[in-house]
Amino acid sequence: MRIKFIYPALIVLIAMAAFQACKKSGTSPNSGSSGFDRVGMLKNLSTNIIIPGYVSFQASVVSLDSSITAFNANPDITKLGNLQTTFKIAYERWQAVSTFDFGPASNENLRISLNTFPADVNQINTNVGSGSYNLASLSALPAEGFPALDYLLFGTGADNNAILVQYTTDSQAANRKAYLAAVSIIIKTKITNVLSAWKTTYPATFLAASGTDVGSSVGQLTNELNEDFEVIKNYEIGIPAGTESMGTTFPNKVQAYYSKISLQLTLLHLAAIQNIYLGQSATGNGLGFDDYLVSAKATYNGGSLNDAITAQFATATAKLQALSDPLANQITTNLTGVTAAYTALQLQTVLLKTDMPSALGILITYGDTDGD
Repeated sequence: MRIKFIYPALIVLIAMAAFQACKKSGTSPNSGSSGFDRVGMLKNLSTNIIIPGYVSFQASVVSLDSSITAFNANPDITKLGNLQTTFKIAYERWQAVSTFDFGPASNENLRISLNTFPADVNQINTNVGSGSYNLASLSALPAEGFPALDYLLFGTGADNNAILVQYTTDSQAANRKAYLAAVSIIIKTKITNVLSAWKTTYPATFLAASGTDVGSSVGQLTNELNEDFEVIKNYEIGIPAGTESMGTTFPNKVQAYYSKISLQLTLLHLAAIQNIYLGQSATGNGLGFDDYLVSAKATYNGGSLNDAITAQFATATAKLQALSDPLANQITTNLTGVTAAYTALQLQTVLLKTDMPSALGILITYGDTDGD
């Protein structure tokens, strides 16, 4: 597995959007040979999707950190429940920005720092027990971020009363509270740095790189959209379900295993990628990759490539919606349904990773070993 994810390969290592509305338009003198306004697309995505997504996520992380501070000061069952809720909200909002792992996010190693799963429970417990650890090291990735908090807040006891003991009367309670705070501050610091860059200097850099070469913003977006989509296919579904792990199922390797919101997060993640593709935001429909493909007159099996991709998003979403949380239980009791969702995601991977970049003249540069 490439170093950028480091998910299960090192075990250190990763609703539905509204239908496309009426045609969106826009051209500029620097649009390129297809006449498509790439700068307009980048401006829509940055102004209406990326920056608002980071603002919302950062606010939820600040709230999470405050909840941890309040809980650590005086742990009780009510504060634990509140903390678990703020954790879930922050994890949900992360799904909307996971794709943008370039520029400021890449500088912070945001994706692997915040969401390398499954968590290494043994390493977390060793760190807590010793009270000595370096969460800035590469080896610490599976012991930090949201997966670590998922375990610490939901997996250290059979119920909330038992979990609370770990932070009150247990011999390692003080160390465990310190670990919660240490993980949280890393998340908050990293997203605050990323948002600061996007609110100041980076948008100009992003809009200026409007070509389709490897270092362009369109090139980076296309690569990250595909790489993040494969996080869904391979790590959120494929490896736990056995389709990416030689037929052996690993239900405990789903995202958010302990809080049991795995499927909910996957649906949010898929919807976020679909919104990027469509240029769809809370403010309406703007220029997206769908418009780019229409402008390029891209075809697939005699029809529109955009229509094929849009339809496959709907199919994949429907297959996932047919499941229920906890996803780990579905892998045990409804593997056929989980495999059907994986197959739908696999078909979309080919459309997004092979057909779309080919039609737009964009090179896919990240590596993987699953053969699509």
